[in-house]
Amino acid sequence: MESRVTVHATLEEMERLFDDTKGGFLVKYYERTEQNSMYDTFKVIVRHGEDIGRQDGEVFDYQSFMDKFDNLESRFLKSDGKIFLDRDVDIAQQGLEGGLSEKTVAKVLKIYGSSQCKNSKYVQALMKSDKIRQLLQELKCKENSAALSR
Repeated sequence: MESRVTVHATLEEMERLFDDTKGGFLVKYYERTEQNSMYDTFKVIVRHGEDIGRQDGEVFDYQSFMDKFDNLESRFLKSDGKIFLDRDVDIAQQGLEGGLSEKTVAKVLKIYGSSQCKNSKYVQALMKSDKIRQLLQELKCKENSAALSR
């Protein structure tokens, strides 16, 4: 998703935003429209995640811009010292809850998951993560209780 916003920042801060490659956003374009003694005003086109929503016409200073758009940490799950994208975890969770086997979910992740899922070691580690293991145990318990009630 892209938004066209106004940012009040110094030229150095704007250059840092433009060069930021680890944040959850990408500044595609910026243009200085006003110069002030404390800060400059910039028109900015920023690409960001859908979860933030459209921000067209909003005004930010440097810190509020970072607070709003740099939410990369919220997209990760940290488990067993490894970092997994939430999107990949959600795909695995939905597949398992939908009745797919672990092997099938791993194949689905390689096709529909993030670029990290091309690495089979990443997928194996994801399938062994705490959250997925816990989900598998819950599903097995439900399956066993359903089998016993028959």
